[in-house]
Amino acid sequence: MSLRRSLTTSILLAALLPAACDRSDPLAARTTTAAPVVIRLQVDGMHCQGCVDAITDKVTRVEGVVDCRVSLEQRQADVAVRESTTAPEVRKAIERLGYKVTPLQ
Repeated sequence: MSLRRSLTTSILLAALLPAACDRSDPLAARTTTAAPVVIRLQVDGMHCQGCVDAITDKVTRVEGVVDCRVSLEQRQADVAVRESTTAPEVRKAIERLGYKVTPLQ
């Protein structure tokens, strides 16, 4: 499972690395040159796939979040964010759903 997660993270990071930016493109202005930061959170209180889906939906709506992978079995979420300053917002979003969140890194 660790190799799979590592591979997934590597693919995610490679896909997000910016190519040559055309400044006339309105999307290019919102693209950052820094690679995303992956934060790992322990999430207690999940019971089913519905919990996973609710957390994933809520977290991906937080500004600055690039990707979110939630594991019911491991009771954790791996969240790729543009800046580490987004981490508290991610944590609050999950806690508002009623889950206990503990940073793992």
